[in-house]
Amino acid sequence: MVPENLGRQAERLAGTVQPPREGFETLFMHRDGTRFPVMIYEAPLVDGAGRQTGWMSAMLDLSAQRRVEEMSRQQQERLQATARLATVGEMASLLSHELNQPLAAIASYAAGSLNLMAEPPTPEQQGLLRQAAQRIAEQAERAGRVIKSVHDFVRRREQAHETLRADLLIDAVMPLVRLQARKSGARIEVDLPRPVPRVVCDRTMVEQVLLNLTRNGIQAMETGTPLAQRELLIRVRHVQSRWVSFSVIDHGPGVPADVAARLFTPFFTTREEGMGLGLSLCRTVIEQHGGGLDFENVHDADGRIIGAEFRFTLAAEPQHGPAHPSRARQTDPSAR
Repeated sequence: MVPENLGRQAERLAGTVQPPREGFETLFMHRDGTRFPVMIYEAPLVDGAGRQTGWMSAMLDLSAQRRVEEMSRQQQERLQATARLATVGEMASLLSHELNQPLAAIASYAAGSLNLMAEPPTPEQQGLLRQAAQRIAEQAERAGRVIKSVHDFVRRREQAHETLRADLLIDAVMPLVRLQARKSGARIEVDLPRPVPRVVCDRTMVEQVLLNLTRNGIQAMETGTPLAQRELLIRVRHVQSRWVSFSVIDHGPGVPADVAARLFTPFFTTREEGMGLGLSLCRTVIEQHGGGLDFENVHDADGRIIGAEFRFTLAAEPQHGPAHPSRARQTDPSAR
């Protein structure tokens, strides 16, 4: 830091660079060798005749501010971890059902293989054994994918912003979304523009937001929505050139006015088993990315509420060429 400060001082004395009005941040050192952050504000010192006679500066110790910011960050991470664990806990029965199918198939193929191996197998039986071994491997891989999707979602990870395609965020949460969609008889559709926009975000945190919103949408359709109308749409759109919008649209009863006023309040929930952290944390995550999270009820031509749309924005990767206006709408048949 000493060479940097000396170089900055030389530039000021030479009059080649004016100090920034907003100041600049650097590190100072105590006598015991510990470093601490400071904000430096500088301005020319002018006498009564308007001549500059020197420089004056003010230093602001940022140590306390940085400690508060770090405590806030750690608390936010703990809340996020709690929310992720609660989410997986609520889906335990769905995971059990999803894993029972491949495990039952593995047990069946293994039992059939043992029966065939009771005596020296014929060439035809050897072929059956190979098929059974292949099916066992396939079902074990399927169970492994389910477990991995939960593991990847629950594990803690340091915040790391990266640039990636919007569809990769959706693909990451689809294994968990499909579990609840199958139980509810809902269909999942994904509507993406071409080319797929790229966003800058913390992947783990945004995946948590997507999973919470899709789960809420599916649950909203479980009671009053006829089975044939239980469709959840995940839609991605470019908003101007700087932002990408993600929408989760359901065909549920919508959000009543009395609930809407408190929807993003921490610990407010309409579900008996809910923690009330989901939507509040979702909004915090998106705002930390510089975007916004909001919702509106969806109406038909007669003004009746036919669902709800939750929408959030993320910063887009800077575009270097015109985007094509085509759209790709994908239906997820496995979620039926």
